[in-house]
Amino acid sequence: MVSPRFGRLPEGVRDLLPAEARRKRQLEQGFAELAENWGYQEVATPTFEYFENLCSGEDDDDKLYKFLDRKGHLMALRPDLTRPIARLVATRMRHAPLPLRLYYLSHAFNYEEPLVRRQREFYQAGVEILGAAGPAADAEAVALAVEALQTCGLKDFRFSLGNVGIFHSLMEELNLPPEQVQAIKKAVENKDFVRLGEHLAAGDIAVEKQQRVARLLSLRGGPGVLAQAEEILDSEEALKALDNLKQVYQTLESYGLQQHVTLDLGLLLGLDYYTGVIFEGYTLSLGFPVCGGGRYDRLVGHFGYHLPATGFALNVDQIMVAIEKQQGPAEEPPVDVLVAWAENSLPAAVKKVRELRSQGLKVQLELEPGISEQRRGRKVNKVIYINAQGAEEVI
Repeated sequence: MVSPRFGRLPEGVRDLLPAEARRKRQLEQGFAELAENWGYQEVATPTFEYFENLCSGEDDDDKLYKFLDRKGHLMALRPDLTRPIARLVATRMRHAPLPLRLYYLSHAFNYEEPLVRRQREFYQAGVEILGAAGPAADAEAVALAVEALQTCGLKDFRFSLGNVGIFHSLMEELNLPPEQVQAIKKAVENKDFVRLGEHLAAGDIAVEKQQRVARLLSLRGGPGVLAQAEEILDSEEALKALDNLKQVYQTLESYGLQQHVTLDLGLLLGLDYYTGVIFEGYTLSLGFPVCGGGRYDRLVGHFGYHLPATGFALNVDQIMVAIEKQQGPAEEPPVDVLVAWAENSLPAAVKKVRELRSQGLKVQLELEPGISEQRRGRKVNKVIYINAQGAEEVI
């Protein structure tokens, strides 16, 4: 009996047809060239590792794809590239000169409900800067992410920029139990300020302080929100995080990229390893980000090598969806020349194909004598027919 799943794909994965695969390859090549122009070097890590290398100790560990090898070791498919690169640097690159500028192009896996073409297997292109703690590194990561989306051909994109240190300082100041902090965090992540107010009111917090926290986490806009936040904040750590955010924004102004950036003091990303400046990029045509990143100064230290670090990842699959909405479906390019041949003329046809390919042309050779009916439907700029006498005819 044939399985009902035979010939089908599981949820969250997909095939790429030739035109789609070509578009993906163009995005990869464009990103690699850009990263190398900025002085980054490519690294690659295994698709799966020991579970303990990839787990975070948070609820997100339930989304890891896990399996046992034949020795009974618990393994996991990588959910992103940041954790594997942190492990790689800590174990293989300790003596490399700092800062390290690394980039990657790789698959990652996350077991979550696939929505609006969000995949369980997805492709990431990203960079990591390790060994640099100042705002220049954070600004470089944001600037490179902006230029990466421009290189992809996206036009309708924006970046939100915040600092998770502000939120953490506020929560420490309120001294709330962990479960209430998580509830507040989820509300802020979802921009659900009604629910945020409810969670703040549920604690033993003065009304004035509730209003101050809610107002601060809703601040979003241009550089004016920095001055507003400075009036609200009174914690030294929160003010320090705000000043860091200000320096990063000013550096982005020097890059001439402020028109692409919106400050968002309530920005929180799902991963808990972020420690400072965070950012995400999104397009007007999609309801979810296509890029995200930020500072993660403690992650490499989990592997025994304490380094400040920052970086970002592009979700190539989502960028392809955005490009399709903007430019239309990917199309296969035409072949420059199709070489067909008559009986006993194959040697002359092969010689002609080699000659044309040496000129840099995309050339296909008919694999049977004559021109097949199937070939007549292909996009071909020119057809050369080698007749029975070995002469060329342009059809």
